[in-house]
Order: sequence, then C-alpha cells, then structure tokens
Amino acid sequence: MTLEKKKSIYSPTSPAVEQAAQLLLCLGKNNDMGLTTICKEIGIHKSKGYSILTALSRYDLITKDSLTKTYSLGPALIPLARKARDKIDINAIAKDHLQKLAHETKASVLLGIIFNDQFYIAGKYDGNDKLSVTVRQHQSLHITHGSHGKAIFAFLNEKDQQRIIKSNQLFFHGDIESFDKERLDQELMFCRKNGYAVDNGEITPGITAVSAPVFDHNNEVAAGIVLVGTFTKDKFETFGKLVATTGRIISNQAGAQLS
Repeated sequence: MTLEKKKSIYSPTSPAVEQAAQLLLCLGKNNDMGLTTICKEIGIHKSKGYSILTALSRYDLITKDSLTKTYSLGPALIPLARKARDKIDINAIAKDHLQKLAHETKASVLLGIIFNDQFYIAGKYDGNDKLSVTVRQHQSLHITHGSHGKAIFAFLNEKDQQRIIKSNQLFFHGDIESFDKERLDQELMFCRKNGYAVDNGEITPGITAVSAPVFDHNNEVAAGIVLVGTFTKDKFETFGKLVATTGRIISNQAGAQLS
C-alpha cells in the first residue's frame, strides 16, 4: 500500500463551479429564495446568478416557482443525497468494529469508501501505539490498488470489471507494468471463496495488507476494509478471516443480505 500520496503542485479552481456550489449550499440553508437575495448572500452579480440558476435548473438540481419567482433545491438532489447518506452510514456503522479489529491484530485498519474508481479513506484506526501507517484519512487511492483492489474487484459486476480492465489503470500488483492477468484471476477466485485478499509487500516493501469488501443495502460493493502493518505472511489466514468476518458484520448492519 502506498503510504504517502504525492501532492500536486497545481491547485486548479473554477469560479463558476465554486459559485454553483455556494448557491446550492445557500438554498440548502434557506429554501425558497429570490434571485436578488441569493446573489447578495453569496456575493455575485445578478446576471451571473441567473446564468448559474438556469444551468442548474436544466438538470433539476434547483426548481423555480413561477408564481413567487423563488428558487428551491430540486428533485435531482434526492438520489445524490441518499447515496451520500448511505456512504456516511457505513462509516458510522463500521467505527466500533474497525477499532476492535485494530486492537485485536495490533495493526492499522483503514475504511475506504468507493466513488468514481477511487478508494477514499474515510476512517483510520491504529492498534499499535509504537507503529502507525502514514496513510491519511481523506486520502484517496485508486480502486485497483493492492489488496483492497483485489477484494473490491472480485465482487464488482462484469460491466464494471470490463470497464476498469479497459482503462489500463491496473495497480493490483504495484505499478502497471507488474500486472499479471493470470495471477489476478487466481487471486480473485481465492477472494470470492475466502472473503479476503492480500498484498505481501508488493505495493510498499515491508508493508503487508489484508482486505475485505463491504456491501451496502443493494448488495453492491460500497467500501473496503484494509488491515495494514508489518505482520508476516503466516498471519495472512488468521487476519484474513478476522477482516472478512468484520466486513460481513458491517455489511449486514448496513442492510446487505449476504448468504
């Protein structure tokens, strides 16, 4: 597992996107607002505000009352909010279970949430006061990265698997040049049978990892657990069973119906 993520020297921003975000947040606090009030609240010209509102309304992100001429949040935000809530629920459900896992194994445990082919670190729990991995909370890794990549990929639907394979962004075994399709197939079969996948220091020499998937109420892979440390290969089976069991417990509490 990569322990540090390189920071970009660039900080690109888009004023229009930032203003659209501010506008949505403004309506979230005070629904049914007029154009003048909205623009005054976020500090933009009325013509700019009108353009943003018009664009957002095309996607039903906001609605306009034709009688009162006021704006409100739109129906397209409902499924987005529901999906975000589901992800947050998994994080809340997982907290105590992952802290327990960290203490039992004397290793570090990460919870990663899947979004747009990225694995976002939503929680980090350390079970060893003398040793802690330097992966930071809110850092993101690629969805195929190391052990969590195998654990997640094993349970994706065929369409998503093919899309990821075609992207050629395959970090299951470290850098792209190290990718081995036949080996991956064997590892995926193992993961489906046993519920966990491993990385024996390939991503970062000396750092081992065991991962398991977490499923949401739709029985879809929504997150992953990573147990990471300097434990030896002989611990893989014992730790793997613990991680897989923890993943199933969290999945069931999140509403998944696992056999």
